[in-house]
Amino acid sequence: MRSTMLQKLLGISVIGAMLAIPSARLRGVRNVQADCAAGKPYCYSTPVHLDSPINTPWFEGKPSLSADGRELYFVSERPGALGGSGDQDIYVSRRASVADAWGPPERVPSPVSSSFFDITPTISLDGLDLYFGSNRPGPFSPPMPDLWVSHRASVHDPWEEAVNLGSGVNTQLFEGSIDISPDQRTAFFAGVTAAFVFDIYMSVRSSMDEPFGPRIKLPPPINSEGHDYGPALTPDGHTMFFSSGTDNPFAPGAVNHLYVSERKHDGEPWGPRIYLDTLNCPTCFGGLPTIRAAGKEICWMGDRGDSFGDKDIYCATRR
Repeated sequence: MRSTMLQKLLGISVIGAMLAIPSARLRGVRNVQADCAAGKPYCYSTPVHLDSPINTPWFEGKPSLSADGRELYFVSERPGALGGSGDQDIYVSRRASVADAWGPPERVPSPVSSSFFDITPTISLDGLDLYFGSNRPGPFSPPMPDLWVSHRASVHDPWEEAVNLGSGVNTQLFEGSIDISPDQRTAFFAGVTAAFVFDIYMSVRSSMDEPFGPRIKLPPPINSEGHDYGPALTPDGHTMFFSSGTDNPFAPGAVNHLYVSERKHDGEPWGPRIYLDTLNCPTCFGGLPTIRAAGKEICWMGDRGDSFGDKDIYCATRR
């Protein structure tokens, strides 16, 4: 089943595409020997299309893996949504270990999931904060989603009331697909411009008790002339996986690709974008990645020609 254009606008968050360019240029100064063009450590196994009950004939998108790889948060448009047919809620699936199969998904209850569009979840490294997009009533929403966070006292406690991330992050336009630094003082997220182009921004706060400061658009090579979105950082904050593209994000059959960029230290410029050739294909949709164990396991929202519905979730492990 395919969502309407408005449902996609509110539920998919940010998507884009870039066709492959010569691998030497993509690697920049990286001089590595590997069995893929991206080079070590970015060679991955064949992507796996997750089985039911994760993927369904309805839309599934924006996965987020917990640090231990035993929880998978994602968005789904499956029947039973709190807002009725066509709404999207946030679900979580669990597994006993990274070698086990995912269990039946459970909708993350209120106050995370609601009768509004609740999208693009990201679980913090300690598992105690869930960042997500929602067009529930807030300073700048609806109709477009803002970014919110919900806290829990422990992984066994319920999620608390969601808090809007404030005017340093949110605007009257679309914000979504966020990741957070290990100390939760720097947020990387996607926002749409007035021309409806998605860019990646960052916002900093002095402590978790303070609001985020004014957002700053990341310069090239992270942002391009096309759509750039879906930042996902390694635990040290020095490697960023993301999606980029030139296609209309909501056009049927849009092609989207996954990239990665590195920096040596906090505050230094991001290096050349690296095209993840073992995860992408010329006609594939790939967006909104999530990573575990510094990139050993990666999952993303995509369509490789075998999706059950509009978009599905795929995963791969580093070779």
